[in-house]
Amino acid sequence: MVQLIKTSVKCYKKRAKKTVGGKQKVYEYNQYLIPLKRSDNLECKEGVLIIPEKYFKELFGVEDTWAVKEYLSKLKGYEMSIEGYKNEFKELELRYQKEFKDLEWKHSELSKSYKELLSKHTKATKLYKMDTSKLQELETKAEELAKQLELRDIEYNKLKEDYDLVLNKSTIIEEQIKPDEDKGDEDKDFWSMIKNRLGKKELASKDE
Repeated sequence: MVQLIKTSVKCYKKRAKKTVGGKQKVYEYNQYLIPLKRSDNLECKEGVLIIPEKYFKELFGVEDTWAVKEYLSKLKGYEMSIEGYKNEFKELELRYQKEFKDLEWKHSELSKSYKELLSKHTKATKLYKMDTSKLQELETKAEELAKQLELRDIEYNKLKEDYDLVLNKSTIIEEQIKPDEDKGDEDKDFWSMIKNRLGKKELASKDE
């Protein structure tokens, strides 16, 4: 409870003697005294604030002392509430600082993960480009080999036609000379040699 003390200022004259220019003079001035009662329960050397009554209404909007006491009591309650809010604010501030530190740590970890993923993505992109280049080279080589194979097929077909033609001729000649059984072994060896050569040529064409 806020304590409000009501008292009156008392004045009295006080004299002081001073010597000025070799002459003694007596000066009077007002001395003020504010009497207090034992029931006011004030401590020695305790600081107090003095507000003249004429300023009460200006400061508090009332002239009644009890109204001022009630006002000061409410003010004290407000001060206590403010202190409570300060304590709550400190608790919130500590909690937010902890959460902020946690978020900073998470941000640091996410930044590391992002850098690692970016590095992997860069490497994967580089490998993909290299593989794409190799694939294009292989496709180009495949096209060249296909063309070469097509040319080989043409050559093979031509050789096969030539072989078939020679084989037909050989068959015709054999049929023509077959009835003549009086020819010696020399002719038979000659035709066997031609067959062997034609057979080897056919095998060589297939291998190509």
